[in-house]
Amino acid sequence: MKPKNLSSSSTGLFLFLVLFFAPAVLSAQDSIRFPEMKGYSLHFDYPVYTPDNLWDYIDGAADNYLNYHFVNLHIAEYYKGNKKVFFKAEIYRHESPLYAFGIYSSERSPDYHFIHLGVQGFQEESLIYFLKGPYYVKILTQQEGKRAERDIEVLAHKLEAMLAGTTRFPPELALFPENNKIANSERFIASAFLGHEFFDSVFTARYQTGEVSFSMFLTRRSTPENAKKLLETFYKNATGQVPQPLKEGDRVIKDGYNGDIFLIWQDHVIFGFRNLKDQTLMRHMAEEVLRKL
Repeated sequence: MKPKNLSSSSTGLFLFLVLFFAPAVLSAQDSIRFPEMKGYSLHFDYPVYTPDNLWDYIDGAADNYLNYHFVNLHIAEYYKGNKKVFFKAEIYRHESPLYAFGIYSSERSPDYHFIHLGVQGFQEESLIYFLKGPYYVKILTQQEGKRAERDIEVLAHKLEAMLAGTTRFPPELALFPENNKIANSERFIASAFLGHEFFDSVFTARYQTGEVSFSMFLTRRSTPENAKKLLETFYKNATGQVPQPLKEGDRVIKDGYNGDIFLIWQDHVIFGFRNLKDQTLMRHMAEEVLRKL
């Protein structure tokens, strides 16, 4: 039946929307769009996973995703011909780009093959994972060969172009000194840093100088007072007592669980080092960080 009272302007709008959205298909129950792939049919055989049922899909790994404020997961599969050739695309959405970086950084390794895609991605023959905005995307296939490798790259770039969000790393990573830092070792720890439940929202990076390996960590609190409260709690848990008065500056805390922790408190930032005994190097790195604050 021909629709009634459809004006020419309405017709134009309708055609515009059809043409604009034609290259992609909406995933069920949400506005995530998956791009069409020439020669492939697109299938949605999975529900939209939420914090209530993520265990149904990734079971034991779900807790780590929930720790990074997971919102939902959309899945699409791309089949070719008799369905022997297929790709699976998983789009994990987190509360913010920071938490998406956190889960991404927990699953990458410095020795991966990294690619320029979104914020960053890494690639093997049968998979591409990448980060953009609040989205952590995984594309996987069981196919081998140059054709499959080319197609998975095409799909990755199509998805990256469709997803909105930042393509920059968290700005806190720029505070870490570059010298001796292991590339792509940076992480964001959402909670329980050093095994302490109260110690949350911490950035870390690993360093190597000669045979010596150590790490640096940094957390930015909303106010200097909140930074002081965190330090007070750390003292109470590690040593049982808090120095009075507790002032800005550097100190060594003898943590019964983690050994000696060298800490610097400056304004609303606390940073420090683990497993670094070279006092000269430690002071030099601390001064570099303080100049950037």
